[in-house]
Amino acid sequence: MRIGGRPAGLFLREAKSFLPASHSASSVDFKGAECRFSTRPSSSSSILPPISSQGLLCRYHKRFYATTPPETIQLSVSFQRGLPYIVIPLPSRPESCQFTLRPISDTVGTFCAQLRREDRGIDHASIYSPDGTRISSSTSIEHLLQFGAFRLRLNDKIFDVAVREGNVDEPTDRVRELNDLKAIVARLHGVLNVDEYKLERERKLQERLEKAEQELQPLLETKQQIERECEQHSERVLVGFFGAMGLQTGIFARLTWWDFSWDIMEPVTYFATFSTVIASFGYYLYTKQPFEYTLARYRIFTRQFYKRAAKHSFDIDKYNRLVDEVDELRRLLSCIRDPLHLHLPVSYLSKFEK
Repeated sequence: MRIGGRPAGLFLREAKSFLPASHSASSVDFKGAECRFSTRPSSSSSILPPISSQGLLCRYHKRFYATTPPETIQLSVSFQRGLPYIVIPLPSRPESCQFTLRPISDTVGTFCAQLRREDRGIDHASIYSPDGTRISSSTSIEHLLQFGAFRLRLNDKIFDVAVREGNVDEPTDRVRELNDLKAIVARLHGVLNVDEYKLERERKLQERLEKAEQELQPLLETKQQIERECEQHSERVLVGFFGAMGLQTGIFARLTWWDFSWDIMEPVTYFATFSTVIASFGYYLYTKQPFEYTLARYRIFTRQFYKRAAKHSFDIDKYNRLVDEVDELRRLLSCIRDPLHLHLPVSYLSKFEK
């Protein structure tokens, strides 16, 4: 007879340990999930008072636990065309799915994410070492395959995965050999052809520079002509302002000393000066610049330049683009011709092609 998944004899011996040494269990009653023990004095102890009125009551609730380990399924990792793959039975539907592993770029976390993405019924996917230690998600597939064996857990199912010997290091060795071969070819190409490569790049950059300068030349001539006209216009405007200020001074002098007296002209000159201050503040509000002669002259020049550029059909955007291109090409040519850039690898010089 078993109580709570345990033998009754074992349970009785444990119950005796709670009783005094002078008492022994006389009867055991099992009924459902309850057990009652009654005690009586032993024959070898007569001086102790009887404790038959005392009792030990034990109650066990009905709970059931799985004591058998989950079933494990044997799987294996095979190699096809240099890449490892594994066939896994999906928990949610009665079919198997083949997963291809990439040793260099994939990790354990990537593999588990692929499993959950393939079967939405997978709530838990993790990988453990043969001794039960969980493997982190950042571990690469290459390192995982080097274990030789590992355990895959999908929900409540556990799969023992074995890796076939002899193919684990083959993809990695091929990649390393390919990288070494590429490095050797690059060094040989740099030693044998870097000078010729630099001359070829310099020739192409020189051709592009000449073409850009040819396109820029007519625009540059038109720009110089417009600048001369704008320069003359700004000079005329400034001279006109200077003449207006001199004329105003002459008129005030005439009215003050010949036609009227200072008592009459003093309020007039005050309001004229204050009007100049108001005009300066209005200029600042309109242009967001202080009223200075240099800034005012540059503003007049710029406004007139855009007006005359439209009149002469001068493409300002094209001119700016060509100027930037010419400057960049000259900088690249100076870098190639710099003695510090001699015998550089081709991978570094190839950026000058852009």
